[in-house]
Amino acid sequence: MARPWTPHDFDAVYERYICQDEMQFGGRGYHLRYRSRYKECIRRLAALAPPRPVDVLDVGGGQLAVLCAKLWNDSGAAADLPGPHLSYMASQGVETFHWNLCKSDAPFAKKFDFIFFSEVIEHLPIPGYIALERLRKILTPGGVLICTTPNLYRLRNVVFMALGRQIFDYFRYPDDDTALLHVLEYSRDHLEWQFKKAGFTKYLVEYSYMHHLPTNPFYRPLALLGYPLHLVPRWRDYLIATAHAPADTR
Repeated sequence: MARPWTPHDFDAVYERYICQDEMQFGGRGYHLRYRSRYKECIRRLAALAPPRPVDVLDVGGGQLAVLCAKLWNDSGAAADLPGPHLSYMASQGVETFHWNLCKSDAPFAKKFDFIFFSEVIEHLPIPGYIALERLRKILTPGGVLICTTPNLYRLRNVVFMALGRQIFDYFRYPDDDTALLHVLEYSRDHLEWQFKKAGFTKYLVEYSYMHHLPTNPFYRPLALLGYPLHLVPRWRDYLIATAHAPADTR
């Protein structure tokens, strides 16, 4: 039985707890702009999770863990590089961990029913399957990983390539715990291969379009003109993957 899903309830909780300056993670403008992505992630969990509270880990900023805790009283946790945003998450009752996913397995023994891995894998200068395998190991048997990442073939990249603009940050191993920009983006087939290599036996990678306009005013008219092209799945902005851990997650 799926959980009750009410967009109005999501919007109210998102406004109250996420669109706050105390977040220090992109600010209010960032979270208003990307509301549709957070909403889609939460909607997918609602469709898959049981009515009872579950253990949820957000690998990244922690916003999705806060949303699950406030909407359904789930036990939320956030794992990320050190930063002031984790203090805000802790103040909202979310357990926090410092974890550099590039360098090691999880620094805790706890396992989770659901893991959000949203807009992270494209920042990691390691093969995606290494990070995904580390996450698989901390899922409960049958647990679910929800992953979002930009689509390599999105229209923004096509335009940037045509204009000769740099698409990715330099591919390098970080010297410290400083986050990199996008160093790699995945096609759907490439991401599916990463999940298979990581040991997931049941996974689905889908194209998705979640509307938001570019921050650069120069590209906004182009984005509006190109909107109908998103009817072609291959050119949509995002990939969303849902992967289930096998019964034996060792």
